[in-house]
Amino acid sequence: MSSEVEDRYRSRLVRAAAAIKDLEARLDRVRRERTEPIAVVGMGCRFPGDANDPETFWRLLRNGVDAVTEVPKDRVDRRHAPDQPTSEAGRWGAFLSEVDGFDAEFFGIPPREAARLDPQHRLVLEVAWEALEHAGIVPGSLAGSPTGVFVGMSTNDYLLLSSGGDARGRDAHTGTGTTHCFGPGRLSHLLGLRGPSMAVDTACSSSLVSVHLAMQSLRSGESSLALAGGVNLVLSQEMTETVADLDALSPDGRCRAFDARANGFVRGEGCGMVVLKRLSDAEADGDRVLAVLRGSAVNSDGHSAGLTAPNQLAQQDMLRQALANSSVSTKDVGYVETHGTGTPLGDPIEFEALAEVLDGDRCVLGAVKTNIGHLEAAAGIAGLIKVVQSLRNESIPGNLHFATLNPRIRLDGTPFVIPTEPVPWPRSERPRIAGVSSFGMSGTNAHVIIEEAPRVAAPTASEGPRVVPISAHTAPALRELVSAYPGFIAECEPGLGDLAHTASLRRQHHEYRAAFVVSSTGELAERTEAFGDRSLSRAVEQPGPLTFVFSGQGSQWLGMGRELLASQPVFAEVFAECDALAPFSLTDELAGSRLDETDVVQPVLFGLQVALVALLESWGITPGAVIGHSIGEVAAAHTAGALSLPDAMRLAVTRGRIMRRASDSGRMTAVRATPEAARAMVTGAVSVAAVNDSGSVVLAGPERELDEVVDRIGGRARKLDVRYAFHSPEMAPLAAELAAELSWLRARPTTLPMYSTVTGKPAGELDADYWAANVREAVLFADAAGAAIDAGSRIFLEIGPHPVLAGNLRQCLTDWAVDGAAVPTLRRGGADLLSAVAELYTSGFPVDFSRLNPTRPVVSLPRYPWQHRSYWIGSDTERETPQNWMERVLALSPEDRVAEVELAVRADVATVLQLSSVEDVPVGQPLMELGVDSLMAVQVRHELSARTGAALPAMLAFDHPTPRAIARYLLEHEMGTA
Repeated sequence: MSSEVEDRYRSRLVRAAAAIKDLEARLDRVRRERTEPIAVVGMGCRFPGDANDPETFWRLLRNGVDAVTEVPKDRVDRRHAPDQPTSEAGRWGAFLSEVDGFDAEFFGIPPREAARLDPQHRLVLEVAWEALEHAGIVPGSLAGSPTGVFVGMSTNDYLLLSSGGDARGRDAHTGTGTTHCFGPGRLSHLLGLRGPSMAVDTACSSSLVSVHLAMQSLRSGESSLALAGGVNLVLSQEMTETVADLDALSPDGRCRAFDARANGFVRGEGCGMVVLKRLSDAEADGDRVLAVLRGSAVNSDGHSAGLTAPNQLAQQDMLRQALANSSVSTKDVGYVETHGTGTPLGDPIEFEALAEVLDGDRCVLGAVKTNIGHLEAAAGIAGLIKVVQSLRNESIPGNLHFATLNPRIRLDGTPFVIPTEPVPWPRSERPRIAGVSSFGMSGTNAHVIIEEAPRVAAPTASEGPRVVPISAHTAPALRELVSAYPGFIAECEPGLGDLAHTASLRRQHHEYRAAFVVSSTGELAERTEAFGDRSLSRAVEQPGPLTFVFSGQGSQWLGMGRELLASQPVFAEVFAECDALAPFSLTDELAGSRLDETDVVQPVLFGLQVALVALLESWGITPGAVIGHSIGEVAAAHTAGALSLPDAMRLAVTRGRIMRRASDSGRMTAVRATPEAARAMVTGAVSVAAVNDSGSVVLAGPERELDEVVDRIGGRARKLDVRYAFHSPEMAPLAAELAAELSWLRARPTTLPMYSTVTGKPAGELDADYWAANVREAVLFADAAGAAIDAGSRIFLEIGPHPVLAGNLRQCLTDWAVDGAAVPTLRRGGADLLSAVAELYTSGFPVDFSRLNPTRPVVSLPRYPWQHRSYWIGSDTERETPQNWMERVLALSPEDRVAEVELAVRADVATVLQLSSVEDVPVGQPLMELGVDSLMAVQVRHELSARTGAALPAMLAFDHPTPRAIARYLLEHEMGTA
């Protein structure tokens, strides 16, 4: 063989080997993806016994609480007389409290629609939100993402109640409110989720099958995140009596899993949801991993003794499939949360299936149904959450009502233990593994294998003060949420850094806000406890560009900025740059005696303001516009990009040196008087220079005139040794000199809007003539602030050592009749700049907390305090419509006729929206802006047809979008009048 042929052959072999290696890598990747562990990163639940979150659910289990009771009286009353327990077994159940309650406003659902919404759907919305919060995933961040929703639901009691033979209880929202698919569909719609969204009905195994489907969706790449779980409510006695007829219910209302006295299960209510991610994604995203789902399996009983009878062989196959899918040995499972219904037939079959498959040294069998009954479509998720909590708390709760082993069951020769007391389950070198089983009455079986969460290194201590933001959709909800923090801190003892990170970066930020700057969780507990019933306002809805406002001379104080120099490297570095450009030491002057001298204080103020801007920008707080008052315009121009730092410092030094020469022309005097009184007394050369937030008024003018005004006011005054003739015609000669000395100045165009206090308009060319006018002309601060407000600015941040302009800014906001805020940065006596960040947040500015509260472990926080109102079908008052309404209207005068028809249309719209007053429906406002969707538009037409007796067009509310337009149509086309 020639060398050329050998080379070609060798080349082909190399290419083939590379191709094989590539194919093997792809195959290995596919295998890994198909078996990748799934992380449980969050959980939410509502279970009987007021177990309204995973932690209270764990306490219920740990304390051995039996949540079964007789049917609550309010349920019987709400069902009406015919729908009451008729059997002994039908008297019992494990119930949720206040199932009629719902926070419809939070989800933007109108009251009328909420009343037609199955309470199961309502639970899914609230518990899913709680699960996402528990996971530290901001719900709003999921919009447009491939997040899947899988919800088990099998009963439809609310539809039975809403029908009841009375058509008045049904409308266009009854279908979307009670059909199963709309439960998960509504959740996906409200959060903007674009992954798969489906209701799963396999009877009692529905929720665990939902988890199985969610795992498959994540492993296939179909979903990047999944919400999975189930819900069940017992609202109609009819279904309970049907189940009782099958002899499946315990006559004495006790579920005795694996016990010789087992005589059936007890129906229960609840909702549970878990948030799932691929483990690799969860770890990469810094999520808290609560447990890991290693694998799962689902199958059917096929042929068995009967449609509803379990099949031992099918259960064995399912267990083996789940273990194989998880790559878990039959010897590794230490705990199985069984289906455990407490039926004489079902328990032995389940036990024998487990005994045929598992052969480890010891395996504990649990049965959550002994605590909370059989939650049917939510049964599996209750078991799963119990297992996760058992892993986290290193203990397995005991089973209730177990005394004597079912005679059909033999423990000898098996690894199984059925405990009646908590069993310790500590971590060891080998990961702890458990399984959860759930069997559907129709034959669908599901099993999930769960492993403890991977070990993580303990986080390092987090030092320094932190901003802790807390928010809610309404003021009452915010007060309730804040008040929950002291108890939460006492019980959970979270680290401040972890808590601040979770609260700021892992929670949705709502309209009503509070923020606390604290150095410890103990301080946070004290501050939140003292929060009380204070008045709260909403954050600015459209804050617009954040406007930095740079104060002028007069805001300085001895020692200002020194705390920031010592604690904030960014501030210190930039201030040092300014110091190096000045003809004297700015740092020395901060604590010196010359801060009342114009040529000293102006460069010092400039350096302080520039350093403050740099520090704020390092925290992600950047201006969208700037305003400067007097010398503050120099820092504003630099921040806006018009002046380089050397040029700006040279300008500040030159300006201060020349302006000091005006020292004999006047003084400033602080007077203890109201601004109104001071303004009423000033005359001639005396003017109000500023109003301090301490209540003092600063007057400016010649000393003799100042003394006269002070005497006339009658208040106490103290003379400040600060020379003043600034911003007046007397400054013209010095202004001309300043312009001449600034001949070198070549300003650049601004890179962001700057509103001039010289012209009161957006700044033009900032040349030497402009800076001369800056010291000569009156300060048009209100005009400049107004121009910013007109351009959309609503939040102003005063950059300076002490607030002297905040009061003026608030007055401008009032004068312009807009909602906004004026926030100071520093205050005399301290440099609490984080308080400014907190106030910016509460005002509505979108603070980037990632710069302030760096990544830390996610911790549980108090769950959202829903503001429930009662919504129930048929509870709204039915309006009696006069049969002769049109005749009565036609008998009115033309003017009264129009008013009557418009009022009727508004009333019917208010009825559909379930608004408390017709005044809430403006006659000229489009219905869609009021919240009328397409289904409601149909209902509005139904209401008007019932009132008028006319067959109105289907597109009535679309072709005539306002109440006034609809009224005009009725007058013209149905009544023959104009």
